[in-house]
Amino acid sequence: MRNQNILPIALISIAVLGGVACEKKLSPETVAAQEATKSADDRVARLEQQLADLKTGKHAPKEADKETLDHVARSEQRAIEHQLQAAKKKAEAKKREAEQLAAAPAPKPDAYKATVVEVPAGTTLEVRLDQDLSTDKQQAGDTWTGTLVSDVRTAGGTAWRAGTPVHGVVSQSAALGRLANGKGGLAIKLTEVGSNDVDADTHLVVGDKRGERNAKIIGGGAALGALIGILSDKNNKNDHALGGAAIGAAAGTAAAAASADTVVRIKASTPVIFTLSAPEKVTIK
Repeated sequence: MRNQNILPIALISIAVLGGVACEKKLSPETVAAQEATKSADDRVARLEQQLADLKTGKHAPKEADKETLDHVARSEQRAIEHQLQAAKKKAEAKKREAEQLAAAPAPKPDAYKATVVEVPAGTTLEVRLDQDLSTDKQQAGDTWTGTLVSDVRTAGGTAWRAGTPVHGVVSQSAALGRLANGKGGLAIKLTEVGSNDVDADTHLVVGDKRGERNAKIIGGGAALGALIGILSDKNNKNDHALGGAAIGAAAGTAAAAASADTVVRIKASTPVIFTLSAPEKVTIK
């Protein structure tokens, strides 16, 4: 009698182990959603680290005047806090989407339509603003919207098409004469393209009380040091410590024409060029 029970128990054990071993095959949509969740979590972690570094003054040039340093740091903190809040919400939404897809019945093979393409770092995005931005109307932490001017193509297909909505945040806003050296500046970041959060460089328009306006692009992970360096340079040499960031002239300047006006503007009539500082995976359906 004892031997008769061995076979059924063994068969049950094999069946259970086999069920565990044969995990449900994940659809491309589920895999893409899980990768998007990880990417969103990584972005939250990076923003939290940037905020922590900002509060400790890690990338602040020592030669910057205190007034400019405090103003730039406070402004950057408001911008990062806005990005972090939005990034956390998106990460939670991505996580829920991945969990729902993983729990859903596996679709038929012919239903697999999602394709994931990677937009490499260094890709340029031409953006047209929905409205003019200016230091008398926008403050650090305010958001702005726009659209892509042209398609963004990759080897695997078109990641984003012309007309795709984009979002960003104002990271600096100081009218001419607001800073100790008489300068002022308006800086904006691109933070979202379509449904994708992105890491991109900073577009800065800096001016002085003589009416001069210069548009600059600040790239790299330590953009704070570059911003402080430019805005605190009393001799207008732009040779302060840049914390590893790169500075270049903006392609297609969106600066206002030279005038005695104390307002610094970025006009919607002239497209602004941003460059991705990190690769971004985009799901095409």
